[in-house]
Amino acid sequence: MKYKLIYAVLWILTIVAFSIPWATTNGRTYMGWNFTVPFSITYVIGILLGLIALIVRYKPVLMTIIAGILMILGVVGALLGYSLMAALSTFTGAKTSIEAGVGLAFIVSIIYMVAGAYCCKRMIAKKT
Repeated sequence: MKYKLIYAVLWILTIVAFSIPWATTNGRTYMGWNFTVPFSITYVIGILLGLIALIVRYKPVLMTIIAGILMILGVVGALLGYSLMAALSTFTGAKTSIEAGVGLAFIVSIIYMVAGAYCCKRMIAKKT
């Protein structure tokens, strides 16, 4: 039960990190939910896989690792999208800035992948 609670807290932290501002352009703030669509979808798929690992417990260690990798890919893709946006802003004169949410999402995704997989392994060991 303790490891399931820790896993749930880690999973909720991934959602919180996705909801914190990632970038600002001309006063408009973008969070993970509305940042760069193709890459934010991988993060959302990772969140959903984490929920499946939490509730259904179908191959939870593997699902957690895959979810963590998808979340990391989502953050890296968002950084690539931000780099393109920043490059284009030099031509248009727009003001862009990166916010703390993208870094937090990257760190939380790594912690979630490693600690979540450990918690899943401990949940399986306690269950049997």
